Amino acid sequence: MKKHYNPHDRSVPQSFDEEFKTPGYLPKSAALISVADPETGIPNIMPLTAWGWLNRDPFLIGVSICVKEYNRNYYVRGTYELMRKSMDFTLNIPTEKLRDKITRSAEMSRAKDPKVDKFNALEWTALPGKRIKSPHIAECPLNFECEVRAIINMGSHDLFMGEVVGVCSDGEIVKEETIHGNDHITMKREDGSLLTLEWSTLMKEKKH
Repeated sequence: MKKHYNPHDRSVPQSFDEEFKTPGYLPKSAALISVADPETGIPNIMPLTAWGWLNRDPFLIGVSICVKEYNRNYYVRGTYELMRKSMDFTLNIPTEKLRDKITRSAEMSRAKDPKVDKFNALEWTALPGKRIKSPHIAECPLNFECEVRAIINMGSHDLFMGEVVGVCSDGEIVKEETIHGNDHITMKREDGSLLTLEWSTLMKEKKH
């Protein structure tokens, strides 16, 4: 079957409503960063898909944050300066039941309104970090505490390399399994009940 080729160049949007010419439809999943604000005491939340596992020893997670104004999807985030000040963050892994609140969190901006309190507006609970200043989002079943080890400017984004120094979960993880790209972990919670989290590492085809 003949492939369709989409050339790439470094042209950027010239207005708020213009998109990048090269589509950015890489497979990705949503996560939430929570970070402390040492000046106001009001922690911030930022949803993102530009994150990933970079290294195992040490355990490094990378998150990329936009540092320039391009359009409605790519713009300067309030979380950027907070992470440079705190030099730590929590990467919170949400489930699909939080979909609507994740969307709402993206519609609020600490950069545009320094008084924004996303935890309060979304009715989410900020749990204190164990080894870092930044809090966890209690409503997310997995929370990775990270200390920033390096910040790399890549152009439109800065890459924050965070070393995982602790992980909080909704229960003790008693089972972890990968079956043909369909992964799941099972936790035993404090009340004795089991919670299973499932996700897929492969794309699915749907022909029309």
